[in-house]
Amino acid sequence: MNNKKTYVVWLGFLGIFLALGVYAAFRLYTQGSDAVFHADDTIPWTLLIASYVFFVLTSTGATIVASLSLVFGFNRYDPIVKRSIFIGLISLVAGFISMGMELGNPLNMFYYFLSPNFKSPIWWMGSFYMCLLVVLSVKFWQIHKGKGSFKSKKILSISALILEVAALTTLGSVFGFIEARPTYFGEFIQVYFLFSSIIAGISAIFFFSLIVYKIRYNGIPKNLNEMYDGLSKIFGAFIGITLLFSIWRILIGLYANRPEFDALNYIIETWHYRIEIFMGLMVPFAIMIIPNFRKTFSGKLIASVLVFLGLSIERMNMVMLGQIRPIFPESTEGFHIITYFPTFWEWAIAVFSLTILFFLYTLGEKYLDLDTTDFLTNE
Repeated sequence: MNNKKTYVVWLGFLGIFLALGVYAAFRLYTQGSDAVFHADDTIPWTLLIASYVFFVLTSTGATIVASLSLVFGFNRYDPIVKRSIFIGLISLVAGFISMGMELGNPLNMFYYFLSPNFKSPIWWMGSFYMCLLVVLSVKFWQIHKGKGSFKSKKILSISALILEVAALTTLGSVFGFIEARPTYFGEFIQVYFLFSSIIAGISAIFFFSLIVYKIRYNGIPKNLNEMYDGLSKIFGAFIGITLLFSIWRILIGLYANRPEFDALNYIIETWHYRIEIFMGLMVPFAIMIIPNFRKTFSGKLIASVLVFLGLSIERMNMVMLGQIRPIFPESTEGFHIITYFPTFWEWAIAVFSLTILFFLYTLGEKYLDLDTTDFLTNE
């Protein structure tokens, strides 16, 4: 940001939410999760699980986009490699913050990592993401400092991609292995996570890049227009695939006879589900398949914001889908669907994680030269 006053105001704005998040964390550690979270035996997974899923899948998508150049050799995407890796890294950090708070203490994550249960997909998921954090950190440092050969960077990139896919599939298994909750159970969710993570990563790259270009150059630099138009086509294609998966998910759920699928009937009638589908997928898809909209700066930015918003709602709907219909007979007596709404402090911690993401990106954009492609020729 060139305007010093705007930069200071922006940091002050972020500082407010950082302070609120720190205070929410203090309340969590001093009063316990029972006093802070709206969780119980029937709704054990809350907003912060949805927040964690949102951030780590965004990390996966950004890393996959970075792999287009360093792994698959599509050199036209060289200019966004460093920025994509950085977004993947800080999204993972934001996800760990959400999960650390959900566990009541961030140190619990290290406890789980150091006390393995090899039959648990949760342990494998955490281990893969921990390893990924290290690999992405080394990879970004190597690129930023211009250290190492191109071959070593490619090896790190391949390792990061493998870890991302492994972490994503085990994250899907955390839900997909729960046979007692049919709306989670099955292999479908892993595939859905993969496609939705790609549009999450591209939307984050578009949003952050376009805001910076608007401030610095009043638009996308001419030499990058072709690259962003090409990425827009990929964006549109994967939005369409994600939309198709969402439609089939609805149809299968509506035709299911098991009472647990009543939760799906309930959710598709809610206003937030309609925002997820219509504003978060259909409108961006329409923007991306109409060339006159897709090629504009505004079209790309609006589509990225809508997908970002839609996916944030989708992650919450997905987590709630398997919980709002109780599975124990003694829990269903007297009611059918459980209503859940996050507490103020849950919102504060989720926004704190998002604020950390924005804060780290702001610092990265100012000090880390995220536009550079010099590392690509370093042998």
